[in-house]
Order: sequence, then structure tokens, then C-alpha cells
Amino acid sequence: MRCWVYVDGFNLYHGLRKRQGCCCKWLDLLELGRRLRPRDTIERIKFFTALVERRTDDPDQQRRQRLYWRALDTLGRVERIEGRFTRWPKSMPLYQSVLTLEAREKQGEDVVAIKPQMVEVLRSEEKGSDVNLATHLVHDANQTDPARTFEVALVLSTDSDLAEAIRLVTREVGKPVYVCKPEPRSRTVELAGVATAVFDLKTRDLVASQLPPTLTDARGAFSKPPQW
Repeated sequence: MRCWVYVDGFNLYHGLRKRQGCCCKWLDLLELGRRLRPRDTIERIKFFTALVERRTDDPDQQRRQRLYWRALDTLGRVERIEGRFTRWPKSMPLYQSVLTLEAREKQGEDVVAIKPQMVEVLRSEEKGSDVNLATHLVHDANQTDPARTFEVALVLSTDSDLAEAIRLVTREVGKPVYVCKPEPRSRTVELAGVATAVFDLKTRDLVASQLPPTLTDARGAFSKPPQW
């Protein structure tokens, strides 16, 4: 069957970071799709991501990310759909202060009128990837031209916000959608209730789906960053 792959970039990235002893972020998404759906033809991959913010503690982070995007471009079937990062000041309670109040409450003390210590933080959040993925999934599923739609979809994400989009495709459009969990320990009750099937991303498939350390494109040769 003709399969399109929808990748929640940051969900996948953080899932990989949580794997003990696995350094597999230089990932060949096309090869991974083939391993996850070996009986299908992987026609297209949509990669939903955003350029990370510049950070004083890691000023090279953007360069490494752009280099990975450049590596994905060499595959020829990966379309990158970008969201954005936003940040704003937010007042939040201090962790230890909340724990102290909870402990006093358990001892029978009335703490309703007592406020925890607050601190103003700079909150940073990636916006758009989940909405973009859901929109593209539903849009693509409803196309009548075979060149513009899929027979089966594979979604790499554990984001429960995608449940309604997946339900529309599986129940209303009638096309199968398989969900692969980048983080096996994540609970995906909402997705399991609407997807055709939900399964874990295996480390062995990640290890076997790595891009070559050095690649070449129209701009010349480039290599995997040492810290990637």
C-alpha cells in the first residue's frame, strides 16, 4: 500500500533523548519508515518541526539542527513543515514551596489562604507542529487524486491532541492510521482508541536507520555534528 509518514519532530527528538544508551538522533526518516511499514511503499514523509531558539548555554544548537535538516533534504522525499517558538514571562510557584504547603495540609493545617512563593520565569514553547500535523493528515486523507493522498498513514508521535484528527481519518474517511510511539513509556489511551493500531518504536530500528556520517548535496560535503 502507498504509505505517507507524518513525523512530530520534537516529540520524536525528546523520545530519543530519553532512551538510555541510545544515540540515534542522526535519523534517516525514509529508512525508518521502510522498517516500520516493510510491506508498504513509503511515498512521502512530512516532518513537522521548528527552528529552536538561540540559547546562550548552547549557541551552536541552531547550526546543528539546520545541518540535520540539510541531511534530510538529501533523501528527496521529506517535506519539512515548520512551526515556531514563542516565549513570554510567566509567574509560577516554586517547587519546594508547593511541597511544603501540601505537607502542612496533610498534617491537618488549613493552608487555603497561604500562597506559595512565586517566581517569574521566561517560558519557551514550540507552537504549530501538532496543529500542522493534524491539518495535513486530515487534508491529505480527503484528496481524491491518488497522487495527492495515501492509502495508509503512519504517525510518529504520542501527542494526544492528534486523537481527533486520527479519528476523522480512520472513522469518517475510512483509511488506516498507525501510530508509532517514540517514547514507549508514554501513555496513549486517546490515540489507541482511534488509531488502527499503536506500537512502540524499537531501538533496533533506530540503530539500523542512521544516516551516513558524511553526506553530499549541491553545496558540497558535510558531516554529522560531533555532539548530535
